[in-house]
Amino acid sequence: MTPGKRPRVGIDFGTSSSALALVDAAGQVRFAQLPTLGTPGPSWRTLLFFDPEEQPRGQAIQYSAGGEAIAAYLERMGEGRLMQSFKTHLTTESLGRTQVAQHTIGLDDMIALYLQRLRERAEQHLGVAIEAATIGRPVRFAGGTTPADDALAAERLLAAARVAGFHDAQLELEPVAAAHHYERTLKRPELALVADFGAGTTDFCLMRMGPTGQGDARAREIVGTGGVGAAGDDLDAALIEHLVCPALGKGSTYVEMGVERPIPGAYYYKLARWHHLPFLAGARVRAELERLRRGARHPDRIEKLMHIIETNGAFHLHKAVERTKVELSHKSQAKFDFSDGEIEIHAAVTRRDFERWIEPVTTSIASCLDETLASAGVTAGDVDCVFMTGGTAFVPVVRALFEARFGAAKLRSGDELMSIASGLALCAAG
Repeated sequence: MTPGKRPRVGIDFGTSSSALALVDAAGQVRFAQLPTLGTPGPSWRTLLFFDPEEQPRGQAIQYSAGGEAIAAYLERMGEGRLMQSFKTHLTTESLGRTQVAQHTIGLDDMIALYLQRLRERAEQHLGVAIEAATIGRPVRFAGGTTPADDALAAERLLAAARVAGFHDAQLELEPVAAAHHYERTLKRPELALVADFGAGTTDFCLMRMGPTGQGDARAREIVGTGGVGAAGDDLDAALIEHLVCPALGKGSTYVEMGVERPIPGAYYYKLARWHHLPFLAGARVRAELERLRRGARHPDRIEKLMHIIETNGAFHLHKAVERTKVELSHKSQAKFDFSDGEIEIHAAVTRRDFERWIEPVTTSIASCLDETLASAGVTAGDVDCVFMTGGTAFVPVVRALFEARFGAAKLRSGDELMSIASGLALCAAG
């Protein structure tokens, strides 16, 4: 970054967490340190919190973002509206608006509010005004099925960034950004496969690259890309559906007008997935669950489900699941524990069970990988190295997929959680 020149930053806008970085005058990547529960760190949860009781009439909407949203949510003991996983809905045009006191906000507003607060906190820490950004995007946006869906999502993301104060905003593929990060470690030219495991999508990029200074035509060296909406959130969802949901009524029945019926699975599907949690809030769902509880064979289980929804307990539930998933990456078995003072859920799980539950996800990832190679006319033997980035890169069964195709010696990793933001900062710096 030239002294006196306003920087172009790189932003990894993620489904579950985000990061902002820039390249300083010495050529080093600097991450904005963002506060979470009083402790600064290089990533921020992609969250918004609205307190309906703190919305002065006639004024702009009041809100907290990132780690500050977590603090506000905990301070209010679950009262208020906690919103997350905005990115996952970018391909959905039909998503309605939600009411926060006298304010009505939609998805695009939420993204703009989050990015605005991210920019403000980054400016405070980095000590520079920020108006230009290169923002990461997946190869295939979650929920999209056509190129038109991806184009719509990209357009909405850019529009929200501009509203947030990034007047000069552009997008870059997340696996391409990871390739820029990885390229700085190279000693010789390589054909690399970058595998970016996000929360909502898994993306691949085949790229010819070389040591820094020898890759000036990187954009022309992209050999192939691919992506699929199967990723880290789906792994969490599998654990919730199998370990938690049975204790909340999944698989049980209720009686209505003399007929025994199964408890609808839609409530558990939404509970298990971050981006569907907001759809469980509201009077309509509460009325439906109260009706089910009255006729349920196990009313106490429906009461637990209602309690978790009403107290925003799903936030803590997902954190407990994440801890179990991480433990299973290092051990053959783990213990799931969740307690909020009123509800206790404890269960043991083996890695073998977990791998069986997530088989549809890993199969989708493997199929997308094979399709990416085939469409590029590249064999596994042609690939010199595989750079794996993102939290799911630590999951043994996922790593085994790549070892089986490329051999363990070709697998590379490092900075799994921050390489996208680092690479985007390098792309932004040119």
